[in-house]
Amino acid sequence: MSVRLCCLLLVSAYASAAFAAHPGPVTVEFVDAEKFTDVKERWLASSPEKNGHLAALRRHVETKAARYLAPGQSLRIEFTDIDLAGDLRPQLDPSLTDVRVVSSVYPPRMRLRYTLRDAGGQVLDSGEARLSDIGFDTHSIGQASDPLRYEKRMLNQWLREQFDR
Repeated sequence: MSVRLCCLLLVSAYASAAFAAHPGPVTVEFVDAEKFTDVKERWLASSPEKNGHLAALRRHVETKAARYLAPGQSLRIEFTDIDLAGDLRPQLDPSLTDVRVVSSVYPPRMRLRYTLRDAGGQVLDSGEARLSDIGFDTHSIGQASDPLRYEKRMLNQWLREQFDR
């Protein structure tokens, strides 16, 4: 087996594992992700399993939400739509690099369902949420290099408001 083939297999296995459900107290699912308003990394659509934005959002929510849970509690979050801040514009230059243009006209938006359970499986809280941050571009954001900084900030605020009791 060639080195190139081994590398491809390892990368593929890592991407699949990153998209698979996390065995921790927080479970994140993307329901019909191929129908989301805008979660693309490139102008050409890729399968949800290969979408780095979804994998990054999953890791972020799993880590941040776990902080708000008491021992034994579990939280399931199902994203039903995501519209990233900005708008993806295809580039016709030789590098074929697409550009996400971020302006106040395109705020981040998300729709989700959540269920919080105790250690015995009893539902403590559940519901739906529509998140939007109209003034996203006026906030001071620490890591300007993170392409999902606006979405993560919006999710952090929702988690804090919903579960920090």
